[in-house]
Amino acid sequence: MKKFLLFTLTVILISCAPKSYISKTYNFNNMKRIGVLPFNTPTETFSGAENLFTKYLIKYGYTVVERAQIEQVLEEQDLTSKYLSPNVTRQIGKILGVDVLLVGEITSYLPEQKTMLYRVTKNTSSTPVYNTQITRNNEGEVKFRQTYGGQDFRHSKEVTPTEYTIYAQVGVVAKMLDVNTAEVIWVGDDTKEGISGLDALDSSAKGIIKSFDKQVKKAKERAL
Repeated sequence: MKKFLLFTLTVILISCAPKSYISKTYNFNNMKRIGVLPFNTPTETFSGAENLFTKYLIKYGYTVVERAQIEQVLEEQDLTSKYLSPNVTRQIGKILGVDVLLVGEITSYLPEQKTMLYRVTKNTSSTPVYNTQITRNNEGEVKFRQTYGGQDFRHSKEVTPTEYTIYAQVGVVAKMLDVNTAEVIWVGDDTKEGISGLDALDSSAKGIIKSFDKQVKKAKERAL
């Protein structure tokens, strides 16, 4: 008879929909061109994270200004994307002809990692046990008699190691700013897991921009 005891790791994928909020007063029909600024990231792993958001903006039909043009303007005008005052956003908007700016930040990151799990197999075997009785009759003849005495149980344990991967987890927040006022007209955040940090970020970018597009379309319909 065999008994199996298996220690397993349950990985719960974070797959909740992105949380996003849109301005109820901004007229999104005026949003023609979008500028995407470099994202703030905690590690070089996510350098160029804004490119993923650009990819999905283009997929959903938005006109996006080349990031290199924005970086050139920031450098030439001695501006910074970390502190976007109304004056800074107006200058960017005027020079590049964009209506809104997308800014973002990687808010959390847990890299993928390996872990060892162990399968423990418990084995139980048994063999019958017999008792031997010795008797002597009146003639002095010796006789042997065996009787069943039960089972002799033996226990053994086998441990088998198995390597598992714990998925990477990435949290990101993105905002759309009006270039004239620096007002936040839309904000979305999401946390995803993936086989790598970039894979998780790509899933977040896809979900966030999909949510953005859905809300913008509804906002435009209401403005008609």
